Amino acid sequence: MSSPPQHPYDIAVVGLGITSVHQITREVEETIRRSTRTFVADRAPGVTTYLSTLSPSVIDLASRFRPNAHRLEAYRAIANEVVTAAIEQPPVCFATYGHPKMLSYPTVLIQRAAAILDLRVAILPGISFLDTLLIDLGIDPGFDGLQLYEATDLLVRRRPLQTDVACVIAQAPVVVEPREAAAPSSAAHLALLQNYLLTFYPPDHPVVIVVSKTHPLLEPVLQRTRLGTLVAALANTAHSGTLYIPPLRRRAVADQALADRMREAAGG
Repeated sequence: MSSPPQHPYDIAVVGLGITSVHQITREVEETIRRSTRTFVADRAPGVTTYLSTLSPSVIDLASRFRPNAHRLEAYRAIANEVVTAAIEQPPVCFATYGHPKMLSYPTVLIQRAAAILDLRVAILPGISFLDTLLIDLGIDPGFDGLQLYEATDLLVRRRPLQTDVACVIAQAPVVVEPREAAAPSSAAHLALLQNYLLTFYPPDHPVVIVVSKTHPLLEPVLQRTRLGTLVAALANTAHSGTLYIPPLRRRAVADQALADRMREAAGG
């Protein structure tokens, strides 16, 4: 009697991208087809319906996020369901919005539990909010660099900012807000972020709140404001908004001889 086919993993964690089903890679689609069950954490319209054409069983995890409940409760419930299913009937798939290793705590919990239970995990990339933000703003970080922080972590650790490098602050509208809420953080919490940023930048420094499109028929929303009015701007934006802070100035060349040598190598 032949043994059942073996798979290289028990749990596949995959990214679905930002724009509904239009950014799902072929690699992710093939992985979902090979899975016995697919758990979905993506609220974009049409995602669950489309994945049902690929997987024999799709479990929508949206209901795990209860209003006013701590988000950690939902993350733990999600990880528990995925890992339990992998023990019962592998391989299973956890498909999440964006990129599975970009601010996706369920991925972290799944990996930790899998290591204890000797389950194999494969992680496949997806287009993240950072990828779409670069397109929405038309910037290339290869020229002047880029610093990226999560808003609450920025405040908790009092991380220093380098003002000659562009800065991206994720989850700014929900800073210091651990619960699942229908509205952005309170004005007091948003003010904590604004006041901290004002220790590095002047009040009139321009910033942009970016909400990338989640459907191909939509357009990205770029809300331009000044740092001194950030609280009001964040209070009226979507939870998924990302704060972009351009540099105050470009850093001057410190090693002119090396810079000249690079130009000579290019014949410029």
